[in-house]
Amino acid sequence: MGNDYQLDDGFGPAVARALRASGQLPAGVEVIDCGVMGYALVGDLMACDAAVTVDALDGTGAAPGTLLSFSPDDLAQSSGVASLHDVRFADVWASARFMGSPCAHAQGFGVQVQTLGDGTLQQGLSEPVAAAVEPCAQAVLAYLRELLDASKG
Repeated sequence: MGNDYQLDDGFGPAVARALRASGQLPAGVEVIDCGVMGYALVGDLMACDAAVTVDALDGTGAAPGTLLSFSPDDLAQSSGVASLHDVRFADVWASARFMGSPCAHAQGFGVQVQTLGDGTLQQGLSEPVAAAVEPCAQAVLAYLRELLDASKG
């Protein structure tokens, strides 16, 4: 998730590029750069066994560049009527589960941003967020390997 033209919000796409370039993706794993969180992702969750999201986070209280890992079940869903622009991963996950998604595993990874800019189109990750790209890609790969090993078990 993320927008390359909103500074640190480009963290998710940067990790997607790092994962593709790593040559370490297990067979059957697809990297999708979908830009923003939205209910269109429900279709993707309906078609997979496991999902990983990577996104820029703000308001965590952590220092910029801090890598965080979370389950969608750890996150609060939106309450009441929400704009479709304010969709959270927990909302998408709950919708997919309600619709009978076979996706049994979901994990989120994110980084606390330093700056999202002023709303104008600007590219480039801040230094602490850029430094978290490779560790996040490695954490995603480790999570996928763990899931694959458990499924062979």
